[in-house]
Formats: sequence, structure tokens, C-alpha cells
Amino acid sequence: MKFALNAIAKRMASYGERWRVRDGMVWGPGDSAVVIRELDFDGGPAHLDLGIDLNAKNQEAPILWDCTSGVGGTKEASIKQAVEMWAMTAGAAFMELLYQRGELAEHFQHDDPGGLQGHHVIHGPVGVVAMNGDVEPLTEWFAESQILPRLGGALAGSFDHPHLNGVKILCGGDRDVKLAEVRVNGEVHEQASAILREFDWPRGAKFAYARTYLLVLPDHG
Repeated sequence: MKFALNAIAKRMASYGERWRVRDGMVWGPGDSAVVIRELDFDGGPAHLDLGIDLNAKNQEAPILWDCTSGVGGTKEASIKQAVEMWAMTAGAAFMELLYQRGELAEHFQHDDPGGLQGHHVIHGPVGVVAMNGDVEPLTEWFAESQILPRLGGALAGSFDHPHLNGVKILCGGDRDVKLAEVRVNGEVHEQASAILREFDWPRGAKFAYARTYLLVLPDHG
């Protein structure tokens, strides 16, 4: 657990703010903190359940839960990849929420074609892992596919936090396996996941997957 916490602190600090490990959490700007709920490693992929608490000193503040996984030759390498995939997507979206510069993530307003009606979306970057090293097919497909508006009908009414919600979108697989998952505030959204599964993203002989993370805020224009 300590290794994972230190890896998160180091990676998040690359965005320009100080992050430090204290009291079993990774503390960032203001009273924000990253919390690890679960860390699993059984010799295969490392799996982390973690979340960002925007006000960790207030026990009533919501935590935006997410999950991430990574593979590597060692436990430490697997954890580092899991942290990297989380930090470059969810972590970047969170830092963009703080900075509001449009540098770390993309902003979609309530009436933008690529967004969600009635919401302001901070769309984190897309992270891709490919066993053959070729990340371009999934990266390009994600950029061109307007995924979020196509999931909008299913996601409507699913945001249970009044001010800020987190959405993870993940898809991938190979020629024999197709993986699709949408989570809202850490919980699998079955309808949106089923819709995503029907999309036709590129799948090759080697396993590859892509993930992104969105922060969704109310915006009625």
C-alpha cells in the first residue's frame, strides 16, 4: 500500500502541485486527497480501487471512486502502470477542475455536440495500453467516435451527487474478447456499458484497452 501511495504522490506532483503521503492518504491542493479503498495483486494485474476526496477534512464530502489496473513484470511495475493509467485520465481531469485552463483536459459545455445536454463535462485524456505496443488504433477511434453523446440517454438521471460526478469509460479486448465498461461514481452502469459494447472499436490479435474519465457538473446554460 505504501508503494502505491508514494507512486500516486509522485505522479500527481508532475502536474505542478505538491502531493504528500500522510495518514494513509495522498494529500493534494487545499484539503483534497486521494484515498485507496482496495489494492489487489495475485501475480497477475494489479487492481486499485481509489478515489479523490475534494474535502478530506469533511467526512460528509463525497469521494469520486474509480478503479484502475496495470500489468508489469513485478508487483511494483504493475502498480505503477495502474497508477499511471488513473493519473493520466482521472487525475488530469481533477487537476483541470482546479486549474480551469483547458490544458490538462477538454471542456464541453451543455450545448456542445461532444458533450452532455444540461451538463458541463471535463473530459480527461484517453489512456491506452496495447500488448503489441501499438496504441494508435484505439487512440484514433476514441478521438473520432463521439462516445459521450451516444451514451447520454443512458446516463441521464444517473448522477446522484448534486454538484460533481465522475464517469469512467473503458473499452478494449482482442479478436476473441470484447470488454466494455461504464462506471458512474465507481459503480457499473449496466445500460451504458451495454450500449458501449455495441460500438465497433478496433480489436487485433493482441489485447489492448482504452480508458478515460469525465467529471460531470450541472450546467443548464
